[in-house]
Amino acid sequence: MPVSRMRMRPWLEQQIESKAVSGLNWVDKEKTMFSIPWKHAARHGWELDKDASLFKQWAIHTGKYVEGQACDPRTWKANFRCAMNSLPDIEEVKDRSINKGHQAVRVFRMLPASPKSRDKRSKAKEAKTRKKSSMI
Repeated sequence: MPVSRMRMRPWLEQQIESKAVSGLNWVDKEKTMFSIPWKHAARHGWELDKDASLFKQWAIHTGKYVEGQACDPRTWKANFRCAMNSLPDIEEVKDRSINKGHQAVRVFRMLPASPKSRDKRSKAKEAKTRKKSSMI
């Protein structure tokens, strides 16, 4: 049975508003731009509770991590990054992001919510129908 959970965008908005994660905040609320701390784990001074907090929270939310299991911040971050990249209504603002150093952050922009795309079967069926009608 599928796990009932909040989708990533509303979950992320909730995390930003709650200010529970240090460094996760609005850069420009009107433009819906926000920053996520993105410090590299090999950096001196990297701390699990501080620098991987958001990724851990997402892993807990999705059921990929349960308190008491072995910590795997590398996988948490990779899963979070992949989930962010798959969202059609959130894009990274690369020229505002800082990739290196102690203040490494990624800045993202929330685009207007797009209507849910139809599944592949309905698209294929529609294309097939169009092809038939053009042949007639």
